Amino acid sequence: MKKYMVGLCIACLVLIMAACGGSKETSGLAKSDTLKSIKDKGKIEIAMEGAYPPYNYINKSNKLEGFDVDIAQEVAKRLGVKAVLVSNPWDSMIPALTGKKFDIIISDMAITDERKKKVSFSDPYFTTGNQLFVPKDSSIKAPKDMKGKKIGVTISTTAAEEVTKLGADVKLYKNDFLAFEDLVNGRLEGVSTDQGVGAKIILDQNYSLVAIDGLLNTELAGMTIRKEDNDLRKEINKIIAEMQKDGKYEEISKKWFGKDIR
Repeated sequence: MKKYMVGLCIACLVLIMAACGGSKETSGLAKSDTLKSIKDKGKIEIAMEGAYPPYNYINKSNKLEGFDVDIAQEVAKRLGVKAVLVSNPWDSMIPALTGKKFDIIISDMAITDERKKKVSFSDPYFTTGNQLFVPKDSSIKAPKDMKGKKIGVTISTTAAEEVTKLGADVKLYKNDFLAFEDLVNGRLEGVSTDQGVGAKIILDQNYSLVAIDGLLNTELAGMTIRKEDNDLRKEINKIIAEMQKDGKYEEISKKWFGKDIR
């Protein structure tokens, strides 16, 4: 009887220890402390490409500037911390986020099903779409005319997906600036990018290019967050809603686009 009781006690102890261990492991996977860490450090590290005007770009003073920059600064302010802006290449943006190189991405990233397999998104903070830009004397008059034509796009963008669907001879670039340079130098027949980005580059560089009427697609952009950072996502969504309600979002939007782009 004694041996039976001892054996029973040992078995119970093993089960209790296994349950505790399992509970700890599950808890660790389910909960992230990124938001707490941000508040404890007093700063949030925010990534953006820095080559996507007027959303985010490097100005003549070698500092990040643009719509996303102003939005990022306001988000940090409402979190009660300092914004640390990080310029990161577009094609490595998501791997760097999941690798914890920074806390969040605010860089005009479209919310897509493919991206949601790897990361999470905030509620949308604006609506946009891709457009095709060509020389003024181009034979391309509509998006369907790009079939078989050399069209430049930035790698890993929704613009690349859209021109591929339309049968273009797709040429990939690290950023839009390089694609537009090749277009004006005759190495491409068109470039597709965000409608606001293309218009801004053409205006700033005084390029003799025009936008083809009609967007290739319409998309919602969100702030990009690691999947496990649920508390941070909820706080960011709350801040976006507050900014849009109290007029700050509209103020920033009109500064860069002359209208509310939500």
